[in-house]
Amino acid sequence: MRSVILRMVVALVALAAVASTADAQRRARRGLAFGPPPPSVGFRVGYDFDADHTFLGGQFNLPVGRRWTLVPSAEFYLGATGTPYRLNADLKYHPPTAFGLFYFGGGFAYFHASGVGDAGGNAFAGWEGRRARPFKPFLEAKLVFRDNTSFNVLGGLSFPL
Repeated sequence: MRSVILRMVVALVALAAVASTADAQRRARRGLAFGPPPPSVGFRVGYDFDADHTFLGGQFNLPVGRRWTLVPSAEFYLGATGTPYRLNADLKYHPPTAFGLFYFGGGFAYFHASGVGDAGGNAFAGWEGRRARPFKPFLEAKLVFRDNTSFNVLGGLSFPL
């Protein structure tokens, strides 16, 4: 009698383990798996309303938690004298919303033009496409605080590494 009960308990534990693994795989296929997304690299294009110029750049998305991502990026201003560029070190947060599409954050910004540099900070908010796709489009609005404050609108695509 004891061996029958022991076999039933072992069978139930094994069945529960298989069922929970199958559920986790289903959730992962639908993009609902827990844990941070994979690191990604992407490009960005935007417009700086203060400088009145378009910029192109790139970024890395390095997850540091389930909802937190470190985003170092560089932006190069096209057609402006003095070859201006901006380097950013940002921290992005995805609040717990229904699909996790919205984010906000802030960070450090360093602007360089004509041999002169200017450091400051930035704050931003944006929308990022679903995490289950092989690429993620994003659209962002950013305020950069330095000697002169500027407003930027940018967008781009990120690809997992």
